[in-house]
Amino acid sequence: MFQSIKAVLAVTALAALGACVEDTGMPTSPAGPSMITTFDPAVSSTAVNVCQNTLAQQVDGNVTVVGTEYSEANVGVYMRVGANGAPWRCLVSNDGRGASVMFLGSEGAA
Repeated sequence: MFQSIKAVLAVTALAALGACVEDTGMPTSPAGPSMITTFDPAVSSTAVNVCQNTLAQQVDGNVTVVGTEYSEANVGVYMRVGANGAPWRCLVSNDGRGASVMFLGSEGAA
């Protein structure tokens, strides 16, 4: 009987853990973390333009802004580059100072 109780408890614990999945609503890029694909109206066009220009100077291919997110610390500008849509993120102050871009994909992804 003790084995039956242990089995029931184990199944219950696994079911509870399976329910602990958070759906952020953000699609993931093919080879990297989640990408924001909505535009937060609180993000200034200055921040978006600075990020897009900063990235365009570092890569070959067209830079397309696909989303933004606002934070008081820094805003995030999410971009895709080139025909394959390589995922990038830029963190910058909302007034356009201190832009820092980061590749979000995997160098070895097919």
